[in-house]
Amino acid sequence: MAKFRGDNTINGREARLFIDSEEIGYAKSFEATIEKNKVDVAILGNRWLSKKTTSLSGTGTLTLYKVTSKFSKMMLEYSTSGKDVYFTLQGVLDDPGSGRGTERVNLLNCNIDSVKISQFSVEAEVLEEEIPFTFEGAEIPNSLKDSFE
Repeated sequence: MAKFRGDNTINGREARLFIDSEEIGYAKSFEATIEKNKVDVAILGNRWLSKKTTSLSGTGTLTLYKVTSKFSKMMLEYSTSGKDVYFTLQGVLDDPGSGRGTERVNLLNCNIDSVKISQFSVEAEVLEEEIPFTFEGAEIPNSLKDSFE
């Protein structure tokens, strides 16, 4: 039976991010979480409060180097036209040195929660912007290996 080795870990710098198939090379970090929404279910004769999953919600945060006004413009699109902007994000993990394969995660119907319309700091050597978002679906068309060989 093969064992886990240190070189099986994945180097985060080998990741890539795409928005509607366009690579975002200025991304610094990216995370997305799917959370179950549950309701309480009290059952007679049981002191434990049970839970029933009723839906899912997806949230995430994208941290970028501030090199474009793309996301501010997306937010202002709603302000000027009333049309909200939805997009697909694809996160790719592909570290050839890990031997784990490639993972692609697609987040569907992504929508920005907020953007800083303008920012600067005399102390900042590199400006970054953090963009929280929601999403309404996910798929994993390519996954990492489940076992070690």
